[in-house]
Amino acid sequence: MSVYFCDSSAVVKRYVSEQGTTWLTGITDPAAGNRVYVAAITGAEVIAARARKRRGQHLSTSDAATAMTRFGHDYANSCSYKFICRAGTN
Repeated sequence: MSVYFCDSSAVVKRYVSEQGTTWLTGITDPAAGNRVYVAAITGAEVIAARARKRRGQHLSTSDAATAMTRFGHDYANSCSYKFICRAGTN
């Protein structure tokens, strides 16, 4: 087991295919047994990044919706991530 901290640009790679997607998918696979930490603000940052990709036409409407559905599920259920909040609040 390894421990990782991922910022929002890394988390986006799990839901939108780009350079680094394969690596990130591997480390966040529950079977890998890793702990992946993200900041509490990551949810808002990932949504904003997805919106920028959609506006820039780097992502179709359908792909954007699919990415947000998958991310929303994982984020709400903490399937792949452990959250880092302010010191002493976890």
